[in-house]
Amino acid sequence: MEFIVTDLDGTFLDDNKHFNAALFDEVLTNWEAAGNRFVIATGRELKWVEKVFSDFVDRIDIVSSNGAVVRPLGLPEMRSMIAPETLVELQHFIERSGLLPTGGLRTYTDEAMYLVDGMGEIEPESYAFMSSLYGGVDKIKSLAEVKTPVSTVTGRWPGNHEDGYQVMEAINQSGLPLFATTSGYGTVDILPAGVNKAMALDKLVAALGTTNDHLVAFGDGMNDYEMLQHAHTGYVMPNGNAFLLEQKEFKHAAFDNNHDGVLKTIQAW
Repeated sequence: MEFIVTDLDGTFLDDNKHFNAALFDEVLTNWEAAGNRFVIATGRELKWVEKVFSDFVDRIDIVSSNGAVVRPLGLPEMRSMIAPETLVELQHFIERSGLLPTGGLRTYTDEAMYLVDGMGEIEPESYAFMSSLYGGVDKIKSLAEVKTPVSTVTGRWPGNHEDGYQVMEAINQSGLPLFATTSGYGTVDILPAGVNKAMALDKLVAALGTTNDHLVAFGDGMNDYEMLQHAHTGYVMPNGNAFLLEQKEFKHAAFDNNHDGVLKTIQAW
């Protein structure tokens, strides 16, 4: 069985978070007819993906929250979670670092979204969408107020992207049972230790009881790096991260994310 796996933001979605549904249906129909699977692998939350891809959700596998949540089509979800006591330690770590996010610090449970006061706000359009998705946004003073496990914590440093990289590196060297990665734009996603998209794809294939005969992956950011390396063929978007574009092991998609680059590359096969 063969797999196509694609990231969303900056890869499958255009800059307005839209995609060519008619072209996707055409490509997906041909791919399904050959007995293969199409996987979305994104830093977005499962609820977000299910909402945006509501017309296709019964035809695709989903890896969300950068690998913390795996939803094989027709099978139960598998989740890797951050424990509440680790959230307390993370809150203290962020405060001690002195590099507080200015574009929001948020986390999610299955049914709720939490936004930490004093660490900036997310964009109004995103806030409105997430509020409608979760039935509101819960404002909290600290991550320590969240008493149930979460799949990811996301912070954004939009004014100084270098601060985001510093925090990411510091978390990965902190000894906390966490792994931090970035999709760019000053955003840092904090996950349970050992979690990434490549690991999640292995879990997905195992859950399906099949083999990964050939896996083609598309991505644009550093949170796609492990997945692109893991794939038999990895494609970087022309608008992607400069480091990824420099890696000789990866191919380049035919067009960027604003011109159906993923789908047109697949069609060109």
